[in-house]
Amino acid sequence: MIFSIVFFATLFLSILLTRLMMRVNISAVPTQRSSHKNPTPAAGGVAFTVAFCLGFLFVYYSPLFAIDSSILQKYILYYGLAALIVTLVSLRDDYKSISYRIRLLTHFISVLLLVYGGLIVEFPSFGNDINVWGPSIFTVFALMSLINGANFIDGLDGLLSGCIIISLVFQICLIWPADFLFVAFYSLLLAALLGFFIFNFPKAKIFMGDIGSTFLGLTLGFSAIIAQKYYPFSTDTALIHKGFIYSLTPLSFLWFDVAFTLLRRAYLGNRLTEAHRDHLIHILNDCGYSHGLISSLYFISVVVMGSFTLLSHYSYINFMTFFFIYVVLQTCFCAWVFHQKRRHHKLKFT
Repeated sequence: MIFSIVFFATLFLSILLTRLMMRVNISAVPTQRSSHKNPTPAAGGVAFTVAFCLGFLFVYYSPLFAIDSSILQKYILYYGLAALIVTLVSLRDDYKSISYRIRLLTHFISVLLLVYGGLIVEFPSFGNDINVWGPSIFTVFALMSLINGANFIDGLDGLLSGCIIISLVFQICLIWPADFLFVAFYSLLLAALLGFFIFNFPKAKIFMGDIGSTFLGLTLGFSAIIAQKYYPFSTDTALIHKGFIYSLTPLSFLWFDVAFTLLRRAYLGNRLTEAHRDHLIHILNDCGYSHGLISSLYFISVVVMGSFTLLSHYSYINFMTFFFIYVVLQTCFCAWVFHQKRRHHKLKFT
């Protein structure tokens, strides 16, 4: 009952702060990469970041909640410091653009903080024989990819916020029944994001900005590594810990969009740091599909992949079957997108 009050208080605070940020003079001016046509309030990520942090800190320190020893307590300070560095630099970038080299450097420092604190992606099949440098380097790469991947894909109304809200529901199902603090972490992030999402979809009155997307990317990576500690089944034969993998698979279509686009641009000889509209979401938007429809398609993808994640997690289907289903679905979706692109191109020049 008390936690329900905190949940709705976090939601309400996020709504209030989002409305406040809509009045602050930080606007996203349309660029070559943008999908919007008019200047729109940005840095809405401040609202849900602050609401989430205040809600979680209240739960963490309040005597109203009897928090037993939690794995999360061991790492929360490192996460807080890393999140603070990322959000401050990203807020500065939202207000006045800074060099991508500086942004990457701060992301790297933030990720190193987490690794230094002992947060490392596990490779169970190697057991204790693997050198610690290998998992550490992979963890840095994975977290850097998630931070920047979330930033890259945040290009349509409600896309990132909506997908993560749905994904969080599946994350709670995956870790249930974990300790109360970790469930509260996911639940309050969901509440804070929902307060922002109301103004971000179907027609965005405000964008989350880099501060929101980079914070979410870092948080998803952090929670995925923590989820390894709560994985209830044997994962000794897995190359990468299933707890980490299953935390990210509901958002598979988003991560594929980022990775596929970067590889495609590299293959074509385009600069990866250059603003572009080569993501699958942009291709569909350029073909005439609305923000709301494209975001809704990705919402459906999260529901589908989240459902298969749960089925695989609870051993109703094995992991290879799950992976095969994903490959088929992703391939079909990708083929459909490029079919729409060719069709639109033909119609445009006839």
